[in-house]
Amino acid sequence: MSLNKIDLPSSLVAQLYPRSLSLSTDGVETVATSPVSQLPVEDMVLAEESSIALPQKTTPDWKSLGSNHKNITVVVDYATDLHLPDPAFGFLSQMLNACKLGPNDVAIINRNNYRETSYQELLEHFKSKTVLLFGVTASAFGFPFETPHYQVQNFSGYTVMHAPTLDALQDDKPAKMQLWSGFKKIFNL
Repeated sequence: MSLNKIDLPSSLVAQLYPRSLSLSTDGVETVATSPVSQLPVEDMVLAEESSIALPQKTTPDWKSLGSNHKNITVVVDYATDLHLPDPAFGFLSQMLNACKLGPNDVAIINRNNYRETSYQELLEHFKSKTVLLFGVTASAFGFPFETPHYQVQNFSGYTVMHAPTLDALQDDKPAKMQLWSGFKKIFNL
């Protein structure tokens, strides 16, 4: 069924348009009234609800790396990769190993795959408790706040930290030390 061709029962059309304009054969417009009793709009919608197909919200095609055993969501943003490039994945794996975590303890998602999905829907789907944002600020992800890089923020049951992209962190020793400091707070290391 297309939105341009919706077949409505005549009783519903009569209820929607109790007064209608019509042209007579001599070209003079006349107003005709319908003898159908007028129902409130709420009643009309309920009476005919089953015969009208409304567009339904589609669920995203969920794509992630990792099994998320510890409810940790790692968010990256790469426009040209499904998840993240191999060098970035290798660097992330090293950081997770230093925290006594593995790739199966987290869900790695590419924000680029979910531009139209709210942060709440993402976090609910992945059952997140900890959110690590790389190359995505807290407000750009959808949180109603902003923090400096590496600052650990607790918000509505989530522990959140954002940092520069994994590519930028890889060769920046002072930045990696700040990231490690944040990880120590989050993971009690």
